[in-house]
Amino acid sequence: MLTPGYALLGLRYLWRRFLTRGGWRWRSDGPLFLGPRLELEIGRKARVDFGRFVWIGHGTKIRCHEGVVEIGAKTVMGQECTISAYKRVRIGEQCVIADRAMFIDFDHGVVEVERPIRVQGIYTREVEVGSNVWIGYGACILRGVSVGDNSIVGTNSVVTKDVPANAVVAGVPARIVRMRDAPERLRWPNPVEPDPEAWTTLPQPE
Repeated sequence: MLTPGYALLGLRYLWRRFLTRGGWRWRSDGPLFLGPRLELEIGRKARVDFGRFVWIGHGTKIRCHEGVVEIGAKTVMGQECTISAYKRVRIGEQCVIADRAMFIDFDHGVVEVERPIRVQGIYTREVEVGSNVWIGYGACILRGVSVGDNSIVGTNSVVTKDVPANAVVAGVPARIVRMRDAPERLRWPNPVEPDPEAWTTLPQPE
């Protein structure tokens, strides 16, 4: 049943799609819900892809300067989240992302101490979050990190290394608190399962 609230969401979608500068640079494979005060900035050589029934909360900022941002079907992003991409940020399907979470795929150069940081350029590595991931309030997913399917990231965590599938992590920097049981039947397309033995992956607690 069409309600005034859904009608407003529909009008906001059409305005974003056809009457804004970046509206022609994003794609969706179905309806999605865009909250008020959304900042959607898409560079000329960039692209943002939304899955069907994605929900983007109030005041969220998606800045795809270059490369691509992908948000999978039925993922819900809370209010005032930030995605900033120069290469690729991918978030899988049916994730739950709390307010003020941040995803960023670049860092500033800081090696040359006699030059201002702002003129030293940036370096990039892809960020990938699997499906069915719960990310807590204010968590930060930094350059080069992969977060495995079915994992949980605690409130205000700063994730600097890969998170194995089914892990629960928390802290600054994030550490594995415990492992969840792996699902027996639940499967996701394009699974994200970082190698638990790799040096780039958080070690499991002993």
